[in-house]
Amino acid sequence: MELPLLVLLLALRFAGSEVLKITFWIEPVQRAEFDTDIAMVLKELDALRLDVKVDDTTLTLTRSEDGLDMQRFCEILSTVGASAVIDLTYSHWEEGYNLVRSLGIGYVRLERIMRPFLDMFGDFMRQKRANNVAMVFMNARDAVEAMQQMLVGYPFRTLIMDASQTDPGQHFLERIRSLRPAPTYIALFARAAAMNGIFEKVQKADLFQRPLEWHFVFLDTRDRVFKYRRQAELCTRFTLNPRAICRSMPMPDLYCGSGFTMQRAMLLNVLRSLINAAQVSPGYPLAIYQDCNATASSSEVSDPLEKDDYNWLDMVHWSNFLAYAPPLPHIQDQFQSPVPGLTFAVNISAGYYSSEHEAKTDLAAWSSVGEMRLLNETISPARRFFRIGTAESIPWSYLRREEGTGELIRDRSGLPIWEGYCIDFIIRLSQKLNFEFEIVAPEVGHMGELNELGEWDGVVGDLVRGETDFAIAALKMYSEREEVIDFLPPYYEQTGISIAIRKPVRRTSLFKFMTVLRLEVWLSIVAALVGTAIMIWFMDKYSPYSSRNNRQAYPYACREFTLRESFWFALTSFTPQGGGEAPKAISGRMLVAAYWLFVVLMLATFTANLAAFLTVERMQTPVQSLEQLARQSRINYTVVKDSDTHQYFVNMKFAEDTLYRMWKELALNASKDFKKFRIWDYPIKEQYGHILLAINSSQPVADAKEGFANVDAHENADYAFIHDSAEIKYEITRNCNLTEVGEVFAEQPYAVAVQQGSHLGDELSYAILELQKDRFFEELKAKYWNQSNLPNCPLSEDQEGITLESLGGVFIATLFGLVLAMMTLGMEVLYYKKKQNALEITQVRPVNDSSGSGGNSSTAPPTATSTTKQAWHIPVLEAEEKPAKVSPPPSFETATFRGKKLPARITLGDGKFKPRHGLYARRNLGASDSHSGYME
Repeated sequence: MELPLLVLLLALRFAGSEVLKITFWIEPVQRAEFDTDIAMVLKELDALRLDVKVDDTTLTLTRSEDGLDMQRFCEILSTVGASAVIDLTYSHWEEGYNLVRSLGIGYVRLERIMRPFLDMFGDFMRQKRANNVAMVFMNARDAVEAMQQMLVGYPFRTLIMDASQTDPGQHFLERIRSLRPAPTYIALFARAAAMNGIFEKVQKADLFQRPLEWHFVFLDTRDRVFKYRRQAELCTRFTLNPRAICRSMPMPDLYCGSGFTMQRAMLLNVLRSLINAAQVSPGYPLAIYQDCNATASSSEVSDPLEKDDYNWLDMVHWSNFLAYAPPLPHIQDQFQSPVPGLTFAVNISAGYYSSEHEAKTDLAAWSSVGEMRLLNETISPARRFFRIGTAESIPWSYLRREEGTGELIRDRSGLPIWEGYCIDFIIRLSQKLNFEFEIVAPEVGHMGELNELGEWDGVVGDLVRGETDFAIAALKMYSEREEVIDFLPPYYEQTGISIAIRKPVRRTSLFKFMTVLRLEVWLSIVAALVGTAIMIWFMDKYSPYSSRNNRQAYPYACREFTLRESFWFALTSFTPQGGGEAPKAISGRMLVAAYWLFVVLMLATFTANLAAFLTVERMQTPVQSLEQLARQSRINYTVVKDSDTHQYFVNMKFAEDTLYRMWKELALNASKDFKKFRIWDYPIKEQYGHILLAINSSQPVADAKEGFANVDAHENADYAFIHDSAEIKYEITRNCNLTEVGEVFAEQPYAVAVQQGSHLGDELSYAILELQKDRFFEELKAKYWNQSNLPNCPLSEDQEGITLESLGGVFIATLFGLVLAMMTLGMEVLYYKKKQNALEITQVRPVNDSSGSGGNSSTAPPTATSTTKQAWHIPVLEAEEKPAKVSPPPSFETATFRGKKLPARITLGDGKFKPRHGLYARRNLGASDSHSGYME
């Protein structure tokens, strides 16, 4: 009877020994992943048929102070029991660990699943000398494990994000976009299937722009499932070798395919090793039960081996897939477990996506038991990326627009295109320092002003809040700005405030030369001309000493001053050619002399007044300084509202008011030296108060474009625009109608700004100094303030002299005279032909031919028939008459050559007229013989 009972007891004991009761300690964030993995592991163990069944119990630690974790663990020990405890938690549970150790329960601790990946990634980023890295994880468990890694420390500044988080403000896409400063690198940690979904979201959000910044860390062996390899070209990838992992487990290669996770592989290897150790252990590890309220522990069957200091885990032989992780440095003892943790030993290869063979794209290989081994000579860091702040300000930085419509011109990606002095400066700086950039314009404000709440807006505000890494814009160095940001050496030192005004449009007229004299003067000149002509005709007709009335004194042909000849003489006297032969009578000559004096004085007066008129018109210029602009009232002027120039006048008025108040108090409160303050004029000019009042009355414009347009619209130069001198000079090179007056005042430099204490300050300062040495800024100045556009502008009268529009009337008068002469010529021809048709030829006899015979006369004209010889035009003197005094005709030299040098072939005689055969004047009427005469 006793023998069957003993056999039954032994059978029950062996039947119970095939169950290995394992208790898992996990964190709440591990629950979802763990439940899925342990269920799969238990099925895989059943498939392996190891003759040992694993009975698992899970304890989720809440770390509460009410002792709930210990109470629940005691319930497990009292009801289920435990052969071993596998700890997956992130921090050491001192109270539970002491209880397990006191009861003799086996204790195995597993390291975080993400630790090998994070260690590898940290080593790789150290090779790239990274400083800002954003890490995105596929679930909350991985993100929490990455945060636990912060206790060890990353070799870079990092931001950890959970891709599964969908709460407002926590979405990883929004956080990456708003991250300031922008991360140098972005890493995605996920399994291959989840990596596809994460990358799709990144592409839809338009965040994938610089491939060299992106890193894909695959947490499983199915990296080839990633379907965006072509889009992710040049991105860095970190992959696992499935064949090597399965051989180290050992498991069939098919096991490391679909559904494989590193946690599942670890759990499978740990449980297999524990089962093998339990099977080879001299005493099978039975489950230990403990009632926390009791004083002693109990087991199902007592075993003498349990009383010895013996731990069955010493029989465990871990596979090549598992290895003890080194202890974490810089961790306090209360957080670090005294038992080393198990981790998986894998090799992770680093490379980049490319169409080339993988052997050429591999960069490094990392081993969890060794160090990173570089396959290439170096791992070049990606080009740094900076967000550079700027604001629209012509010609420093502005958006490219259509000239006609003003619409923005965008690039292929739909982004606006920036241009200008500062943009060229940024491009040159990026080439010199090897970085990529994004231009960021402020959403509120312009360059930067301090509001009532003490907050900065504009470019300065973005820099203070970290929205930008540094700013390159038309940013002036103010003391209040230097309190919140740091300025570097100026890149443009010659800037200030100046005045732009339109070039006055002078009214042109074809008869502008006639405006020199008033209408009454011109009428007086015409009246003088007409009166003189009439008087010359009158005196020549009635003076007994004129050539007309005194033929004996002037026997030669003389000019007969008819009314027509008199007008012609008076008119031609205004010309340098002169009027020709003057009257012979003394009275006529006195009139002509007086008229000539009038002509000389009038011509001199007209010439002098014309020159003075044109000179004074050119010298008519607008104001030449700010003081002149403030003293006049004809020209209106304004500034851009709330601009630096507007603030300058506000500050100057405030300074004037303050100085006036101080002077007033000083003068009125003077008790001893009051005589020194007895002055007639206020010693401080109230100039800026008047200027600001005039600006406010003219309504400040919204922007510089509106200001220049208003100046261009006022053709009378009665509108001025006070603005930045550099922008005014640039606008003058583009608009021929504008000009700059006065000198530049309130000069201040432009400089690059960085955040206070930024590490970029020294690097950028050195680069700016080198560019100054290379005369780069002089090239930019010649480019944007290019004077080569000025030749395209029409020349002013100051540059090209008097235009045809001003003296065109002279040519019109000449053309009118030509047309009138041609018409007169036609009338003369018609009149002559009509007269010739009505002409009748009648033969006459000489006056002294008493015989009436038809004798020949040597003095008859050749067209008449006469036989009497008589002089044609010389009167016959009677014998008893006294010969009259005859004025000799002008000499041949005087009449013909007028002082010119005589040709050598002409010989002059003695001035006497001698008859010669063949001369018509000596031929008789009807004579057939020829006579001639000559003059000596």
